[in-house]
Amino acid sequence: MIGTAHYLLHASIWYAGKCYLADLFVDGEVRRQGVATAMIEWVARDAEEQGFPSLYWNTLEDAPARALYDKVGKVHEGFLHYSYRRSTTRR
Repeated sequence: MIGTAHYLLHASIWYAGKCYLADLFVDGEVRRQGVATAMIEWVARDAEEQGFPSLYWNTLEDAPARALYDKVGKVHEGFLHYSYRRSTTRR
């Protein structure tokens, strides 16, 4: 195995179904050979065939993979990412 992708198909209030690419990993020995691009295209095709035509993902600002993501994806400027974690400590 040279790579893996984990993705989730889900409904959306504003759009047709969406696909969230949660993880994408390619073995270091085969990086920069088109494997990640092919995997993204495969996930997008699989999602669309199942009725989920929109594919999206998140990454860190300084992630090396951004070079690829900037080529194949579109940055949605103006959107902010928020996360919430409930406190696990008891008061």
